[in-house]
Amino acid sequence: MDTKQLKKMTLEQAVARIEDGMVLGIGTGSTIELLVPEIGKLVNDKGYKLTGVCTSKRTETQAKSLNIPVMHVNDVTHIDLAIDGADEIDPQLNLIKGGGAALFREKVIDEMAEQFVVLADETKLVDYLGQTFKLPVEVDCFNWRLVLQHIDAHVEGTVELRMTDGEPLVTDNGNYILDVHLTEKTDPYALHEFLIHLTGVLETGYFLDMATEAIVGTQQGVKVLKH
Repeated sequence: MDTKQLKKMTLEQAVARIEDGMVLGIGTGSTIELLVPEIGKLVNDKGYKLTGVCTSKRTETQAKSLNIPVMHVNDVTHIDLAIDGADEIDPQLNLIKGGGAALFREKVIDEMAEQFVVLADETKLVDYLGQTFKLPVEVDCFNWRLVLQHIDAHVEGTVELRMTDGEPLVTDNGNYILDVHLTEKTDPYALHEFLIHLTGVLETGYFLDMATEAIVGTQQGVKVLKH
């Protein structure tokens, strides 16, 4: 099975965790794009009264097109369940996220949620964070180069400004993304603390001690990993 088929395997269990009346945090990325139509079926076919809080403009547009009620994060007092993807998942269910450049909004919503469930295919399982994916760091456009230089002097790996079509990628918040190459020796907690205190850094793509469980599509079937 290809990765899209593996992602589709996770949807049934994800939908089973959604209850009528929930305020639902809806993530960003290729796996969530497959999930949103299933949420739409709950609303349109089964009559569920759900409120979606979306982590990106792209997800919000998709949700609204399927008649899923959507509210801004500032207009809700709680989130019952957040469902999102991940770029990497380590054995402790720590994550790297931000491949879709929505890491700040994802972290706001995922932290608010009483439960945070991750959907992924087996290629996202790693021995250590940074094994297959660089760490995204969202930074202010004003001093991004200075931030890059600070990070470059601190880490062993390379640091790059994320580009798209020959121009710096701009997030929904109007910021840039720096992608940091990590090594097996990198301490995620220590690096996050260093980065988050640099002037100009909005947030890092480390999602540490946040996920409640991960639903993973594998060649042997669906595996549910709990924190």
